[in-house]
Amino acid sequence: MPIKENLPFDPEDIKNLRKQLFAMLMFPVVVIGMFLLFISFVFKDFKNSFAGDSVVLYIAIGFCCFFFGIIAYMIGTIAMDLRRGMKHRISGKITDKRLNVQTSGGGSGTGGKTRTTRHYYLYVDDEEFSVDYQEYAKVRVGMDVVMDRAPKSKKTLKLDILTQSNSEQVASEGQKFLEKRIPHTRYTQKDFEALKRIWYAALKRRMFLAAPFVSIGILLLISGFWGFAIFLFPLWMVPLYQAYKLFKAHKNYRRDKFSAHKKGVAALIEDKRTITSNRTSNSNNIRTTHGTLTVNTITYNKLSVGDGITIFKTQYGNVPISIVTTEQEEIYLV
Repeated sequence: MPIKENLPFDPEDIKNLRKQLFAMLMFPVVVIGMFLLFISFVFKDFKNSFAGDSVVLYIAIGFCCFFFGIIAYMIGTIAMDLRRGMKHRISGKITDKRLNVQTSGGGSGTGGKTRTTRHYYLYVDDEEFSVDYQEYAKVRVGMDVVMDRAPKSKKTLKLDILTQSNSEQVASEGQKFLEKRIPHTRYTQKDFEALKRIWYAALKRRMFLAAPFVSIGILLLISGFWGFAIFLFPLWMVPLYQAYKLFKAHKNYRRDKFSAHKKGVAALIEDKRTITSNRTSNSNNIRTTHGTLTVNTITYNKLSVGDGITIFKTQYGNVPISIVTTEQEEIYLV
């Protein structure tokens, strides 16, 4: 559990909260003005239009009540924080980061439009806190931080990173590890199986991307609309491009099988994060000095920021196959 303290607001904290309160007070005024301006342009006699349709009037009233209710609650929480004049100071180590992607819409009721919102979370000694993107991008897993938060509105007032006394030693050891040369290693049976999975994944992805365009083109040809099929020639560019990428993937697959060797590179883990979503499956990412890798949950929990790992890739295409941890355990990524 992180260390928590109750402290009075600084003048800078009060100024920050007042700015946010002013912005929230102005936001509904601007929205109402834009809405009325839009209505006045679209409907010349909008009063009579609403008066003759009670259903539309009730829907508009309900939407306004819901919208202003949310704004009023947010304003009330900030006002309560300012009245109390106290903040929470949370000290501890960043143990994880989470990005939550929420996608809404996309159906017939919304005209096919989708809306995506991203919420950012930091785990301080395994306790979750909602933060803005600025704080989320500022820190990395393993850092010691001090975070000031408003208790009621949950607003982050300040986040400071504490300097680590052994940072120079860690940087020196990390640089030595990165200078390590990894010899090319002969494929094992598991490597050949992973290579086959990489090829099948590329095949599935390219066919999935090309299928809609190919289907439209075939329907046009079968229906006898040859002129449209020729006129819409950009339609054929997508499947042709996917076919080219698939040809390259298959070529690399055959060359990798023939070479029967994988190449390794030393890397350090720089950061970690979990991505959750309401549309796709959750994923765990580790950012290394040689790019970002997606790993399973067990591997994600095993690895820590600052760990030295060996990333093995294909000779052709540079596709990651596996990683070797400091305990010499090889973990396959595909």
